[in-house]
Amino acid sequence: MSQCSPDRANVLYGIARSLLQEHDYGELLANILDMTIQALGADRGCVVAWDNGEFRATAARNFRNETLLEREKEISTTIAGMAMQEGRVLLVHDALESSVLRNKQSVKRLHLRSVLCAPLIVVNDAFAVIYLENREVSNHFNESHEQLLSEICALAAPRLHTAVAIESARQKARDLELMYGESDGIITADPSMFAALETLAKIAPTELTVLIQGETGTGKELLARAIYRRSARAKGPFVVLNCAAIPATLIESELFGCVRGAYSGADRDRVGLIGSANRGTLFLDEIGEMPLELQSRLLRVLQSGDFNRVGSAEPERVDVRVIAATNRDLESEVEQRRFREDLFFRLSTVTLKVPPLRERRADVVVLADHFLRAYAGRRTVAPPHLSNESKQLLLAYLFPGNVRELEGEMARLAAMCPAGEEIPASALNERIGRRKAISRQEADIQPMSLSEMEKKLIQVVLQHTSGNRTHAAEILGISREGLRSKMLKLGFLPSVER
Repeated sequence: MSQCSPDRANVLYGIARSLLQEHDYGELLANILDMTIQALGADRGCVVAWDNGEFRATAARNFRNETLLEREKEISTTIAGMAMQEGRVLLVHDALESSVLRNKQSVKRLHLRSVLCAPLIVVNDAFAVIYLENREVSNHFNESHEQLLSEICALAAPRLHTAVAIESARQKARDLELMYGESDGIITADPSMFAALETLAKIAPTELTVLIQGETGTGKELLARAIYRRSARAKGPFVVLNCAAIPATLIESELFGCVRGAYSGADRDRVGLIGSANRGTLFLDEIGEMPLELQSRLLRVLQSGDFNRVGSAEPERVDVRVIAATNRDLESEVEQRRFREDLFFRLSTVTLKVPPLRERRADVVVLADHFLRAYAGRRTVAPPHLSNESKQLLLAYLFPGNVRELEGEMARLAAMCPAGEEIPASALNERIGRRKAISRQEADIQPMSLSEMEKKLIQVVLQHTSGNRTHAAEILGISREGLRSKMLKLGFLPSVER
């Protein structure tokens, strides 16, 4: 390597142009890394993010191992950690001759020579490092390279902050799919979802009853199906009953079956869903909607496997595993005596909690890209891709409808936008683009009475959900009828609804 300083102006100009272009975030990381390696004459390098107490490679060049997971083992975490902790570029002429570094395990294991490592910093927070190596000591980095890398990091850090976060999320999702084999349609990069899936993998082969808690649209049925597929009952039936989708008067006969003549219209014997699920799995979605008078009969099935069809005095026995799901706080429902305590304890032997999408920001872009590819693939066309502004708006939006709402939006965009082209922010649903204005309104809180505060909160949430009372009630944590009562009390509703 020549000891003369690289042409800083041309290098920084090229970096700046790349940062201003509308790249995919993975492509942007790769471009910046390639330009940096070339400008500094490095043998190899990578961008390494600091993620939950460990370093994670998000882009790499010229390493022997192909996977990013393996490349992380080929860098010195000691040097990367020092650069992040000290918040400055770390220049090592020869690591094996350094009194500070030569006895470090990673330095000896990797036989490191010349290393240049610089932190990427945003608002005093070092979120990643650019790590460069030269394997021959005769090709060592110098102070000129140190200065140039410092300038590159200062210029690129704000833009790369989002790029590293999104690429880390994508890599986590890929790692998770490799770890678990088939993903069961569950795509995530969120730590709390990782924890839920780890629990899922442990309890799926057992016969334990499982309760899945989460808001509407978070993917509770996907988890239930994953449990079923990984269980010993995978060859048996998977039967679903949505307790919120069937009138209370019909749930009993749907669930337990009936005999001919049990009620008007019962012109034949019916097995019912519990009988249909024999030697398989019964998934009771929105279990919190089950009428109180039927809960004791379900408890009997869980305890002994016994049940009676409607209109029959003859007991029958079934071998079934029950998985239940709810968007309600069942403990609160128990306290309000709207749900049986003994049934709650029986159902919640294992509880999986699915966080709402607004708490899984790392998943938003990962899922959006997945849905765009999936829906474009059905039409065998190239998927459109989100612009940077579109991604920022999606990340700022709260998604009251959760993953289901995001999927619907991406399905619409995949159908409406030209194949392979960029999706501008203007193509997004109007309610997503309104998020910034709503945030300002939410922040405008003045001293007021509790009733005034309650009225203002309901106004903001209704505006956020475009007037959808069901979604508004979910966000507020109350029933739709409870929301209507509050609106009536606070003078929201027109006289025709009073």
